[in-house]
Parts: sequence; C-alpha cells; structure tokens
Amino acid sequence: MILSEQQIEFIETNLVFYGIDSKELRADILDHICTYIEANESNDFDTLYREALQKFGGYASFQNLQRETDLQKFAGEIITINKLKFAAGFIIILLLSISLMFQMMQWPYANVWLLAAILVTILVILPIHFYTRYKKSVHKLS
Repeated sequence: MILSEQQIEFIETNLVFYGIDSKELRADILDHICTYIEANESNDFDTLYREALQKFGGYASFQNLQRETDLQKFAGEIITINKLKFAAGFIIILLLSISLMFQMMQWPYANVWLLAAILVTILVILPIHFYTRYKKSVHKLS
C-alpha cells in the first residue's frame, strides 16, 4: 500500500496529539509506522494503522520513548554543565594558588588574584550551580 500525504499527515498529527514533542523521535516513529503500512499488501489503512500501533506498543509506548528521550537530553545537559563547573573550579584553584604565592612572596597584586578567584566563584560557579538545581527541580516536576 502506498500512503497518501493526507494519511501521513494524519499519523503525524496523532503522534503530536499523543505527546511526541521531539521532532527527531516523531520522524523516526512516523517512518517506522509508514514502512510497516507500506510493506503490507492490504489496502485498508485503518486496519494497518491499528496493527502498526499494536506492533510498536501503542501510544503509551511512544510516550515512554518520549520520556526516555527527554531524560537522555537532560543527562547530556547535566554532564556538560558539570564539565563547565569542573573547569571553572580548576581556574579558581589556580587563581587562589597564585594569590597565595604572591602573598607569601609579598609581591604586588596578590589581592587582585584573590579578587579574581572570588569573582569567578560568584559570577560563574554560583549561577551554574543554581541553574543546575533549577533544571533538576523542573525536570522532577514533569
């Protein structure tokens, strides 16, 4: 069976209606359903569409796939944020070490190095930390 544009649009609209927000995931599921329907020799679209849904686990299974996709994206964001926090922490330790060395040697600008470490902490680490906590709390609610 060859699907018409209206039938493909119908399937995609149903996927959106049942909570598949990710365009990539929706395109993959749409492709699988269309391939299943086109591979069969029957010309009854409704029956083949219901069979395809049953074969792929129904809309509940699609919603679980959407949830898993969201979790994977969230985990990737958290990993990137943690790498950024680690790099900023390294810079802070480096600035504090330089400040300590300048203090011990009684060289000028020791306080500038200390101030730079404090500023990096306030302007980089704290916002990243609170953003991460906010994202985790929002993610737990959904």
